[in-house]
Amino acid sequence: METSDILNNIIDNSPWRNYLHDIYCQTNKHLLYYEHVDVIHPADKPVVDAYNKRRKSDCQFNRHLLAVPFQGNPLSAKVVFLTLNPGYIERINKDAAQMLDAENIGCTRFSLRIHEYWSACYDHRASSIFPSKKENRDVYTAFQILGDWYWHDIFAPLRRDTGLEDDAFAEKVAIMQLIPYHSVRCKDKTLDLPTQQYSKQLILYMLEQPDSPQFVVMRSEKKWAELLEIDFRDSKYKDKFILRKTDKNDNPPRKQFISEKAFAQPDDYAKIVNAIKTDL
Repeated sequence: METSDILNNIIDNSPWRNYLHDIYCQTNKHLLYYEHVDVIHPADKPVVDAYNKRRKSDCQFNRHLLAVPFQGNPLSAKVVFLTLNPGYIERINKDAAQMLDAENIGCTRFSLRIHEYWSACYDHRASSIFPSKKENRDVYTAFQILGDWYWHDIFAPLRRDTGLEDDAFAEKVAIMQLIPYHSVRCKDKTLDLPTQQYSKQLILYMLEQPDSPQFVVMRSEKKWAELLEIDFRDSKYKDKFILRKTDKNDNPPRKQFISEKAFAQPDDYAKIVNAIKTDL
């Protein structure tokens, strides 16, 4: 089978391919917060239901926010950041989202434009980790507000050191979440979701390509290694994974940040910068 056929077959069987369409068919609405609808992916719902029953509210996964398995396009990015799960801040992810759902500016609903962006992420048509700043600054700003400017701020030092403007930088990076559902905190890193198998297939496919991206493991290194069945420190793929620096007990920091001192090897930060600048 040709390489392109293998990738098309993987994408054709993606659990996320019809996710947003199915929500729209159920609700006939493009919303940023579905207060009365459970939008957990049906394949994951039994696992998430069982998990939430065991946890206090701040550790439960929110049922009313769209899942974020990937942000941007890992298939075209130069660097893919692997992390745990998106956070949840009620005054932002619920209150601000509901305000934007009701707002119209220039007859263009924020929720519709942001849905168009997420739809492109789900089926790997997105060209950037954020909606384009140059194309529509209001939509870009609304998107950043809903994300508490979290990744924008984390990437700031890296964006500066690559010398790229916002949109150009955003086209070079992508994020993949181990758990695509939002929570205030996430204690249980052993949650096994059926949809994670798609992420596994996608990453294993990318690793075999001559132009595969550099992967940076920001959180949940052990769980990502278990999912992919790869020893990040001792396998044929070890040069493809950049790991966080650990403490004396071999635990990486919980807080995500990017700097020259954040990673395990002295030249790791330079590798990330150079990967992003490839083909410039």
